[in-house]
Amino acid sequence: MSSILQLLIVLSADWDAIDGALYRYERASSSHPWEQVGSPIEINLGRTGMTWAIGDNRQKQEGDGKSPAGLFALGPVFGDEENQMYAKHMPFLLITEDLECVDDPASSYYNQFVNANSLPHKDWQSSEKMQEIGSLYALGIVVQHNMHPTLPNLGSAIFMHIWGKQGEGSAGCTVMEKEHIQQIVSWLDAKKRPNLVQLPVKEYREKQALWDLPECPSFTGTQIL
Repeated sequence: MSSILQLLIVLSADWDAIDGALYRYERASSSHPWEQVGSPIEINLGRTGMTWAIGDNRQKQEGDGKSPAGLFALGPVFGDEENQMYAKHMPFLLITEDLECVDDPASSYYNQFVNANSLPHKDWQSSEKMQEIGSLYALGIVVQHNMHPTLPNLGSAIFMHIWGKQGEGSAGCTVMEKEHIQQIVSWLDAKKRPNLVQLPVKEYREKQALWDLPECPSFTGTQIL
């Protein structure tokens, strides 16, 4: 954690909640205190809540409709040409007609982005065709869940992106209003190693000292304070 200078914190009331709040924090160095940036943001999680995705107790599975709980690096940012300007200090992946994120656990490209037309052999049966998702993927951030290494069936295509409808759970991503994802992407800086901490509030308090996290924000259920 010492080299992480930007942090997104997502809290929910419990493991089953599909709504929660996002908080931004930044520090000048590992010896400086965390400082909150901006106002809290309302978010929705997976349609079946959250589950551990790191450590020995991880339970995240492909297709379970749960957002991963834990600590994750962020990036790259992805989106369309219109929204590319928001990625001022982050690597950007432009969505093209053939860009796909493979979600077939049997594929050698599982949980990877591919330009399908450039591959001589496609070994997957299912994928997210990014352009076909439309406005929800106009701007988003890759959550580096189940990467380095990528293991079969432990989940794929986990992003932060624009929601389709407030209060509606996602397939496992963290979703919010378009203006909020634009705000976050504009603030993120790859040099500051931005990370996401995503936990129910009880588990956040348990991990706070161990993970060198900021004081737990004021959060009670769906109320953002």
